[in-house]
Amino acid sequence: MIRIAIIGLWICGVALGSLYFAVWQNSATASVAPKAGEVVLDDGKTDVFSVPVIIDNAVHGYVVTQFAYTLDKSVKALVTVPVSYFINDEIFSQFYGQYSDVKDVQQVKFDDVKKSIIDRVNAHFPQPLLKDLLVEQFNYISSKEIRNQNTKGLERP
Repeated sequence: MIRIAIIGLWICGVALGSLYFAVWQNSATASVAPKAGEVVLDDGKTDVFSVPVIIDNAVHGYVVTQFAYTLDKSVKALVTVPVSYFINDEIFSQFYGQYSDVKDVQQVKFDDVKKSIIDRVNAHFPQPLLKDLLVEQFNYISSKEIRNQNTKGLERP
Protein backbone atom coordinates (compact mmCIF):
# COMPACT_ATOMS: atom_id res chain seq x y z
CA MET A 1 0.00 0.00 0.00
CA ILE A 2 2.80 2.39 0.90
CA ARG A 3 4.60 1.47 -2.31
CA ILE A 4 1.55 2.45 -4.41
CA ALA A 5 1.28 5.80 -2.60
CA ILE A 6 5.00 6.51 -3.17
CA ILE A 7 4.68 5.62 -6.88
CA GLY A 8 1.64 7.95 -7.13
CA LEU A 9 3.57 10.80 -5.48
CA TRP A 10 6.54 10.15 -7.76
CA ILE A 11 4.28 10.34 -10.88
CA CYS A 12 2.71 13.59 -9.62
CA GLY A 13 6.18 15.04 -8.98
CA VAL A 14 7.39 14.14 -12.47
CA ALA A 15 4.24 15.60 -14.05
CA LEU A 16 4.51 18.85 -12.09
CA GLY A 17 8.24 19.10 -12.83
CA SER A 18 7.70 18.66 -16.57
CA LEU A 19 4.86 21.20 -16.51
CA TYR A 20 7.08 23.72 -14.71
CA PHE A 21 9.89 23.12 -17.21
CA ALA A 22 7.53 23.55 -20.20
CA VAL A 23 6.14 26.83 -18.84
CA TRP A 24 9.63 28.11 -18.01
CA GLN A 25 10.90 27.17 -21.49
CA ASN A 26 7.92 28.85 -23.20
CA SER A 27 8.31 32.08 -21.22
CA ALA A 28 12.01 32.23 -22.11
CA THR A 29 11.27 32.05 -25.86
CA ALA A 30 8.26 34.39 -25.65
CA SER A 31 10.33 37.20 -24.18
CA VAL A 32 12.23 37.67 -27.45
CA ALA A 33 10.81 40.90 -28.90
CA PRO A 34 11.11 41.98 -32.52
CA LYS A 35 13.87 44.47 -33.24
CA ALA A 36 13.07 48.08 -34.10
CA GLY A 37 12.26 48.51 -37.77
CA GLU A 38 11.61 44.80 -38.23
CA VAL A 39 8.34 43.92 -39.96
CA VAL A 40 6.11 41.57 -37.96
CA LEU A 41 4.05 39.34 -40.23
CA ASP A 42 0.68 37.74 -39.75
CA ASP A 43 -0.58 34.91 -41.91
CA GLY A 44 -3.85 33.49 -43.14
CA LYS A 45 -5.54 31.46 -45.86
CA THR A 46 -8.28 32.26 -48.29
CA ASP A 47 -11.32 30.05 -48.45
CA VAL A 48 -11.35 27.32 -51.07
CA PHE A 49 -13.47 28.71 -53.85
CA SER A 50 -14.13 28.07 -57.50
CA VAL A 51 -14.03 30.42 -60.45
CA PRO A 52 -15.98 29.35 -63.54
CA VAL A 53 -14.17 29.17 -66.87
CA ILE A 54 -16.65 30.46 -69.43
CA ILE A 55 -15.93 29.90 -73.13
CA ASP A 56 -18.47 30.83 -75.82
CA ASN A 57 -21.14 31.59 -73.19
CA ALA A 58 -20.89 28.12 -71.68
CA VAL A 59 -19.20 26.93 -68.49
CA HIS A 60 -16.42 24.54 -69.47
CA GLY A 61 -15.08 23.99 -65.99
CA TYR A 62 -13.92 25.58 -62.77
CA VAL A 63 -10.61 26.75 -61.39
CA VAL A 64 -10.57 25.71 -57.72
CA THR A 65 -8.13 27.81 -55.70
CA GLN A 66 -6.87 28.42 -52.21
CA PHE A 67 -4.02 30.76 -51.35
CA ALA A 68 -2.02 31.43 -48.21
CA TYR A 69 -0.92 34.98 -47.51
CA THR A 70 1.25 37.04 -45.19
CA LEU A 71 0.30 40.48 -43.94
CA ASP A 72 2.14 43.33 -42.25
CA LYS A 73 0.77 43.05 -38.70
CA SER A 74 1.19 46.76 -37.88
CA VAL A 75 -0.83 47.82 -40.95
CA LYS A 76 -3.42 45.08 -40.34
CA ALA A 77 -4.10 46.56 -36.89
CA LEU A 78 -5.25 49.78 -38.59
CA VAL A 79 -7.67 48.01 -40.94
CA THR A 80 -11.21 47.30 -39.72
CA VAL A 81 -12.42 45.28 -42.72
CA PRO A 82 -11.32 41.63 -43.09
CA VAL A 83 -8.47 41.57 -45.62
CA SER A 84 -9.52 38.18 -46.97
CA TYR A 85 -12.50 39.85 -48.71
CA PHE A 86 -10.13 41.98 -50.79
CA ILE A 87 -7.84 39.05 -51.54
CA ASN A 88 -10.72 36.79 -52.61
CA ASP A 89 -12.14 39.54 -54.83
CA GLU A 90 -8.81 40.10 -56.58
CA ILE A 91 -8.22 36.39 -57.08
CA PHE A 92 -11.69 36.00 -58.58
CA SER A 93 -11.12 39.04 -60.82
CA GLN A 94 -7.78 37.65 -61.91
CA PHE A 95 -9.19 34.32 -63.11
CA TYR A 96 -12.77 35.12 -64.15
CA GLY A 97 -13.09 35.61 -67.89
CA GLN A 98 -9.34 35.39 -68.53
CA TYR A 99 -9.28 32.16 -70.50
CA SER A 100 -10.48 31.65 -74.04
CA ASP A 101 -9.20 28.09 -74.12
CA VAL A 102 -9.08 25.48 -71.35
CA LYS A 103 -5.42 24.80 -72.14
CA ASP A 104 -4.62 28.37 -71.07
CA VAL A 105 -5.43 27.39 -67.48
CA GLN A 106 -2.57 24.90 -67.52
CA GLN A 107 -0.12 27.64 -68.45
CA VAL A 108 -0.84 30.08 -65.61
CA LYS A 109 2.26 32.06 -64.63
CA PHE A 110 1.88 32.31 -60.88
CA ASP A 111 4.61 34.92 -60.46
CA ASP A 112 2.66 37.34 -62.65
CA VAL A 113 -0.64 36.44 -60.98
CA LYS A 114 0.87 36.83 -57.51
CA LYS A 115 2.41 40.22 -58.27
CA SER A 116 -0.81 41.49 -59.84
CA ILE A 117 -2.96 40.40 -56.88
CA ILE A 118 -0.55 41.85 -54.30
CA ASP A 119 -0.38 45.19 -56.14
CA ARG A 120 -4.16 45.43 -56.59
CA VAL A 121 -4.94 44.50 -52.96
CA ASN A 122 -2.35 46.94 -51.61
CA ALA A 123 -3.88 49.71 -53.75
CA HIS A 124 -6.92 49.62 -51.44
CA PHE A 125 -4.88 50.60 -48.38
CA PRO A 126 -2.74 53.66 -47.55
CA GLN A 127 0.27 51.46 -46.71
CA PRO A 128 1.24 48.11 -48.29
CA LEU A 129 -0.54 45.41 -46.30
CA LEU A 130 -0.23 42.19 -48.30
CA LYS A 131 3.40 41.03 -48.30
CA ASP A 132 3.29 37.63 -49.99
CA LEU A 133 0.84 35.24 -51.60
CA LEU A 134 1.46 31.50 -51.86
CA VAL A 135 -0.47 28.86 -53.79
CA GLU A 136 -2.06 26.38 -51.42
CA GLN A 137 -4.30 24.69 -54.01
CA PHE A 138 -4.90 25.29 -57.71
CA ASN A 139 -6.93 22.78 -59.71
CA TYR A 140 -8.98 22.79 -62.86
CA ILE A 141 -12.08 20.62 -62.94
CA SER A 142 -13.97 20.28 -66.21
CA SER A 143 -17.75 20.36 -66.35
CA LYS A 144 -17.71 16.82 -67.72
CA GLU A 145 -15.84 15.56 -64.63
CA ILE A 146 -18.37 17.25 -62.36
CA ARG A 147 -21.29 15.72 -64.27
CA ASN A 148 -19.67 12.27 -64.05
CA GLN A 149 -19.18 12.67 -60.28
CA ASN A 150 -22.79 13.77 -59.80
CA THR A 151 -24.21 10.86 -61.76
CA LYS A 152 -21.66 8.38 -60.37
CA GLY A 153 -21.02 6.80 -63.73
CA LEU A 154 -24.65 6.56 -64.84
CA GLU A 155 -25.29 7.50 -68.43
CA ARG A 156 -26.98 10.80 -68.97
CA PRO A 157 -29.39 11.36 -71.81
